[in-house]
Amino acid sequence: MNRREFIRHTAIGVGAVALWGPQAIYVNAGEILPKKGTRVVVAGGGFGGASTAKHLKMMNPKLDVVLIEEREQFISCPVSNLVIGGLKQMKDITFSYTTLARKYGVKILNATVLGIDPVSHRVETSRGSLSYDRMILSPGIDYMYENIAGMDENAQKLFPHGIKAGDQTVQLRQELTEMKPGEQYLLTIPEAPFRCPPGPYERVCMVANYLKKNKPGSKIIVLDANQDIVSKGKLFKAAWKDYYGGIIEYHPDTEIKAVKAGSRTIVTPSAEYKGAVLNIIPEQKAGKMAFMGGLTPEKRRWTPVSALSFESTIHKDVHIIGDATDGDVIGSMPKSGFVASAMGKAAAATVVAMLAGREPLTPYLANTCYSMVNEKEGIYVTGVFEYDPQTKKIAGKKAAGGVSPARSERLGFQAEDWARGIWSDTLG
Repeated sequence: MNRREFIRHTAIGVGAVALWGPQAIYVNAGEILPKKGTRVVVAGGGFGGASTAKHLKMMNPKLDVVLIEEREQFISCPVSNLVIGGLKQMKDITFSYTTLARKYGVKILNATVLGIDPVSHRVETSRGSLSYDRMILSPGIDYMYENIAGMDENAQKLFPHGIKAGDQTVQLRQELTEMKPGEQYLLTIPEAPFRCPPGPYERVCMVANYLKKNKPGSKIIVLDANQDIVSKGKLFKAAWKDYYGGIIEYHPDTEIKAVKAGSRTIVTPSAEYKGAVLNIIPEQKAGKMAFMGGLTPEKRRWTPVSALSFESTIHKDVHIIGDATDGDVIGSMPKSGFVASAMGKAAAATVVAMLAGREPLTPYLANTCYSMVNEKEGIYVTGVFEYDPQTKKIAGKKAAGGVSPARSERLGFQAEDWARGIWSDTLG
């Protein structure tokens, strides 16, 4: 092999490792993965994006589908509260994207999206740019720390939210175990809408369950900006009363105004609270990708899309799904992983139809969410949502869905099955 051939083959090898290898060093050399056929780029590999990529290939195996995701592994938000409470471990909620690549032919690009040009149909990533025929964004959420005085970068590291499972899940678990008996765990809940409506309240149960067994005299103080528990309220309150009397102190209609990092203090309009653990969940908005390319108007928190096709109302050929979507435009649905997955399937079917010159399919979505209230007992909420051609929004069907009549161990087993089911449906 001469010098020229060595350089050429080395460049090809480095490019391939950068695309598939987790620890590769990559130098951005412009365009990557030159488009040869019809391509759909999916950006964001959470429940919405991963489900979209999988079902695009299932519906049309000839499509060139590229899934762009920063993380090398999928970490599930559902069940992450059980990791914080010590009932599960991180390995139980961490999964590989390998099956999407090997079984379905999805190209996995571990990279950060840096910019989107909806006019030229190009996306710029930390590993180069690539073109697309249609793009589906699943941006997730970002956090409005600017609404909390004192919540600078240092405070953000000190006081994790744990709403995106990962390092902060581990941090909260560690801080909880390091609490001394009699110390307090402070949890703030922002005004809705926020990711996973029952999520913070399940976390209250998991933390209280741990404190009850391991930290005598300690309690969790909940500062909720909402008038009352947002989801499964009666069921959560019944569990708190029956199992965690004296451990949970719940303050509704209590908005956090500021933090004092040095003294680990939360400031509200009426009082100040100090704690060993400050689990601050800020108000939320659409994830960063949703604000690229002008997809989200200025001064808007969420991204406007068509409720029929999930296509951007601002730019053609870009579809947005999941938590980032604007409920005022698309219709009111919970910002949950299950809904994001359902949107992903619907968006995949719509894009396949539109690429074939057909009309978008009418979306019909469902949501199911289980929560644990202790080691064994679970509760659930379900909902069914369909497109209304008159309002041009997606609305819940009044006769469908609801909450479990009570908590039970049987529902706790079902919660485990539900989690395994959605993980398999998304990634398997």
